[in-house]
Amino acid sequence: MRTISIFTRRSVTLFLRDKATVFFSFLSTIILIALYFLFIGKNYAAGMSEMAGTFLSTDAVYSLVYIQMIAGVLVLNSLSLSVGAFSIISHDFENRRVDSFLLTPIKSSALPSAYFFGGFIVSFVLNTFTWLLSILIIGIAFGYWVGIAAALAVTGILLFASMVSCSLMLLFTALVKSSAAIGVFSGVAGTFFGFLCGIYMPYELLGKGIEKVGSILPLTHITIWLKQVVLDDAFTRLEITQEMQGPLLESFSAQNIGLAGLEIPLGGMLAYTAGIALLCLFIAGKAVRRRLRP
Repeated sequence: MRTISIFTRRSVTLFLRDKATVFFSFLSTIILIALYFLFIGKNYAAGMSEMAGTFLSTDAVYSLVYIQMIAGVLVLNSLSLSVGAFSIISHDFENRRVDSFLLTPIKSSALPSAYFFGGFIVSFVLNTFTWLLSILIIGIAFGYWVGIAAALAVTGILLFASMVSCSLMLLFTALVKSSAAIGVFSGVAGTFFGFLCGIYMPYELLGKGIEKVGSILPLTHITIWLKQVVLDDAFTRLEITQEMQGPLLESFSAQNIGLAGLEIPLGGMLAYTAGIALLCLFIAGKAVRRRLRP
């Protein structure tokens, strides 16, 4: 266990030392925030103001827009941070460092665990920091402060999101042998998943076809879960009526969409998400061990 801890610390340290990798891991976040500030947020706010009339103040409207945006940002972060942390795997194999690792007391079966824990720590800790910073910025800018219960609930969901993202991305980086290919994927993954998971644009604008494809992706249901938690808190604190809550959830792609047109409760979809993650983690562990064989 001590050896796994040492290699886990090594993975975290190498990632944090590479400033370029850290920056590009947050690139999806930067792009999403820029798009919201430039036009998406304004479009949302205009539509909500028309729907609510004078019932909601401007600050309340923008509080709703940006708090649900942050839910999407956190999901994309969990993914991109995982890819960035796991790029170390490809570098280790390309530079033949794994040959040296096998001369240490660490077992080949334990090395995938060390990689996974390193990526998980990076994803969860930096994502939690992003969440706390977001609470502070939205509170100062619009006067809306997320409740303690909702803040803790989101932190718990981030734990789950990091585990799922790390499982998916560990499999990807274990199968893709080129660090250059992983870098390209890291650059486009945010945009790709941002649209399919209903983060950039609502499904009502993207169409039923995109919604069905997005429903297959595990991160979609984590996004919906996060949005429901933060919006439920916002609805209560901003005193949003029941009549308005349904249309707002739909416009923010925060309603459960089931699986490929099948009506399955959100709890069932989260169980599906966990099952996919466990399967990917199992296959990833076998793939890394197979690459370690001479």
